[in-house]
Amino acid sequence: MGEHHDTNLPGAGAEELASRASRRAARLRHDQAMGHGADAAVDEQLRQAERRLRTYSQGAEGERLVAQALGFLERYGWVALHDVHWPGRPKANIDHIAVGPGGIVVIDAKNWTGDVAVRDGVLRQNGYSRERETTSAATATSAVAARIAAMHRSAVVPVLCLVAQDVEPVVLGQITVVGRSSLAAHLVSLPVRLTAYEVADVARFLASDLGGPRSPAVLTSADLATQTLARAGFTVTTPRAPRRAPSRSRASSIARQQPPRTRTSAPTSARRGKRQRVGPLLLRLTLGIALVLSLPYSLPWLAETVGPVLGSLVVPEVPTQQPTEQP
Repeated sequence: MGEHHDTNLPGAGAEELASRASRRAARLRHDQAMGHGADAAVDEQLRQAERRLRTYSQGAEGERLVAQALGFLERYGWVALHDVHWPGRPKANIDHIAVGPGGIVVIDAKNWTGDVAVRDGVLRQNGYSRERETTSAATATSAVAARIAAMHRSAVVPVLCLVAQDVEPVVLGQITVVGRSSLAAHLVSLPVRLTAYEVADVARFLASDLGGPRSPAVLTSADLATQTLARAGFTVTTPRAPRRAPSRSRASSIARQQPPRTRTSAPTSARRGKRQRVGPLLLRLTLGIALVLSLPYSLPWLAETVGPVLGSLVVPEVPTQQPTEQP
């Protein structure tokens, strides 16, 4: 996977990188001929530029060969996209995405030379581990899956296609390694995951989403839900985030910026006297209200206790007359 190119042609990104490496190699050859710079430094830079030129040229050719193999799958309901954006990585591209009944297959084409084989669960080229390449293919697949609806994410699978080696499909963890000659047969043999309508819908969305001039971001679950509702014709509004209280440091800085409050005039003696009279007046008013409210409840008690005492003091006792006997 190399740099994205806006034409979306197979190998366009790698071809652009190869062109840059070729121009740099030409400048270095000119400097070498003119004697500019240290000879050893120029020679090393020239070797690096020529090595990159070969690598990118081989990569571009490999992507074109894989695109030809995918072209035979159109009769089986497959749609192929080439040289599209890698979501979240503006300077990287995805070589191929095949959308068909068997799912959404993210394909990384590798036009390697030498002995390439899977040994003890590890992909190796000339004995060297290529685990970084398999991890990169799985990461690109996850980025693509994050751009589509949740119902189709499980149908997104990674494939690393070996252009120059005839290798039967081998599963390494989440990724399948397969040779170019066996790629079409492998995709056709996948179990059906998408209907014809879903294939057309997903392919159209990915072509628009990943084939534009800018690399899209990796979506969150909330972004995917909003996107799905919008595609269904619903109007989605984003709620405003609540205003956050200023932090302690920000509050202190605001307080320092504000001028201190100053008293416009000192309290006069009349104001002080008024304040002194208000306190006792409020106390009397409170006691009076309490007395009035408690009076109905205290009257029976006063009648039972204080009433007899007051009666004995005010009304004198009248002696009763004894009846006289008649002779």
